[in-house]
Amino acid sequence: MLKEGILLGERYVILAHIGSGGMADVYKAKDREQDRFVAIKVLRREYYENDTFVKKFVAEAEATANISHPNIVDIYDAEYRDGIHYIVMELAEGMTLKQYIRRYGRLSARETVDIAIQIAEALKTAHSHGIIHRDIKPQNIIVSDSGRAKVTDFGIAKVATMDTISSNAMGSVHYISPEQARGGFSDARSDIYSLGITIYEMATGRVPFDGENSVAIALMHIREEITPPRCYFPDIPASLENIILKCTMKSPEQRYNNAAALISDLERVFESPDGDYVYTDLMVDDSPTVKRDGQELEQIRESLRRGRTLTIEDRPGSGQDEFNDEGGPRRAMPLNEEEENQKDLEEEAEDGEEDHSRLEKLVIAVTVLMGIAIAGTAIYSLGNAFHLFTGGDITTSINTEATSQALLASTQASYVELPSFLDMNRNEAETKVTSLGLRCSFVYDKDVNSSVEDLIVVAQDYDEGEEVQTGTRITLTLGLAESISDSLEVPALVNQTEEEAASTLEAMGLGVMKTYATSDTVKQGYVIRQSPVGGSVVNKGFTVTITISKGLEQVRVPTLTGQSQKNAERELNRVGLILGNITSDYSGEVGVGDVISQDIAAGTMVDKGTAVSIVISLGEQERYHYEATLMLDSGPFEEGQSGYVELVLEQGDSKTTVFSKSNVTNDDFPMNLTFDGTQEGSGTVIMYVNGEEYASYPVMIQAIAD
Repeated sequence: MLKEGILLGERYVILAHIGSGGMADVYKAKDREQDRFVAIKVLRREYYENDTFVKKFVAEAEATANISHPNIVDIYDAEYRDGIHYIVMELAEGMTLKQYIRRYGRLSARETVDIAIQIAEALKTAHSHGIIHRDIKPQNIIVSDSGRAKVTDFGIAKVATMDTISSNAMGSVHYISPEQARGGFSDARSDIYSLGITIYEMATGRVPFDGENSVAIALMHIREEITPPRCYFPDIPASLENIILKCTMKSPEQRYNNAAALISDLERVFESPDGDYVYTDLMVDDSPTVKRDGQELEQIRESLRRGRTLTIEDRPGSGQDEFNDEGGPRRAMPLNEEEENQKDLEEEAEDGEEDHSRLEKLVIAVTVLMGIAIAGTAIYSLGNAFHLFTGGDITTSINTEATSQALLASTQASYVELPSFLDMNRNEAETKVTSLGLRCSFVYDKDVNSSVEDLIVVAQDYDEGEEVQTGTRITLTLGLAESISDSLEVPALVNQTEEEAASTLEAMGLGVMKTYATSDTVKQGYVIRQSPVGGSVVNKGFTVTITISKGLEQVRVPTLTGQSQKNAERELNRVGLILGNITSDYSGEVGVGDVISQDIAAGTMVDKGTAVSIVISLGEQERYHYEATLMLDSGPFEEGQSGYVELVLEQGDSKTTVFSKSNVTNDDFPMNLTFDGTQEGSGTVIMYVNGEEYASYPVMIQAIAD
């Protein structure tokens, strides 16, 4: 381990140890020439004699040295100096995508697509330079608080030739392509497969294949089909599921040929969530599952052994963030040849076949049940549309409803000007409403019902001459012809207070019904809307419904402390609140960039749209003291003399005694003094002998971290 403060390559000052992997340590450092912070990956000394590890370490720098892309961690320098192998790279702030998923659970479809596009853009650039990453996985993706994803750790990348390349070194087994698992050929489409598995994990919060050991998982990648993600979460867009399925096809020829094609489909997910634009050739094989013979199982095991010593989660030498679930560095777990002998492997394969068969049956059962549910919903909807399941409604005409629905489908987004329906009988009004592409409902005036004959329209809820969209439902009031003489025009009540509106209606001889609702625009206690609208003609005694504002909707403030700024803002927006002022402060308990406190306590009920301010952690504050040294070679006295000596440090207007002693002789010299100053910078030490100024000495005061 390098100590803090060490100058590496006469340029990089080591500031802190920030990560460990199987073969390297990662440090935060300051580049003095470029005046920037960097990350430095240093190969551990125990691997210096291992040519394979040294070559792999150097290959990482060579792989991306000439690539510059906002979604790829930049490599600035690679050196072997002062007996140390090291790579200098961009300091990518944030957490790994694996940590991000574990912290927040499955990601939303939109966030999944956004991060997937960024990773694919990085692969597109790398592939265009002939670089195959071959270890794409969430552990090698760093996500910043702003949502920027960066691909790191090209440690087992290889330069592609005109042909595909043999992949002896392998990526993590949970994300490995079938061809890599076989120890065969891999090209850009192997990265596409690994990205597909990564997208699957973002969308579902789980990997598609897991098992007791690496060989079992590798076999699953070769032999088993993944469970479609919508089987777990039906809210995942169908188009996104199709993209994942295409990325993870067993045959490279069935996947996307390149990252550009994948990006094109990802960008269309929200334009056509249920679209079938993703072309996949499933090549369904109805033949029974083939049992792998011992020779093939041994080949897979040998491929895994050749590539590296595996862990289930990671490989040695990962990127800037290389920790296990408990926060410590990951340790390699060698495969045990005796435990994973031929017989055990074949038994694992047979177990896998049985599990696969059960999974197929489950998927078929779920598919049948979903089909029944969909069919039932369709039948129910048709039945409702034609009133097959309920009796007739005295206020609604079945014929009008069916005809209006048909007209609505053909006249969307068009408007009609309403005529007066007053004095029309029911049939006339119904015919007129239908001819305008509108829908019609009838209610009855007081003291009359459907058994009374010769009823006419005495009120309508929309004014004559008002424009309404086709398909709008018009409510007409049927009453006796003589009741027209008692008709009244309903006043406009919107934006009046509850008391004013009620008093106005009661004074006119109209009834009042009150309902209440929240409103973002109308103050509490004022009328939001009324039915019928102002200007409508109704009979005296008609009941007018007014809706009163309860003010803004109240929501509960979520807990933000300990979360990143981005996630805090997301949590606020989720409940209808907004992020207010952002300030910063030091904290030894809350990580850098996370929320220390919020100005409105979690659980408080506030109006929707309220701004909540937060304080972001700058990390633990570094503490310093200011220190200087002074060497006095000779004393101020004649031979045999002694006296009182005082040394006073002057810095600006500040004076501090740093030494005082009586009976000092020349035998006390040379004198080496270390003392504290009040601030960093230059100062002067004045020597007083027996109260008289004797000499002055310039000194430099340095800031020393506590």
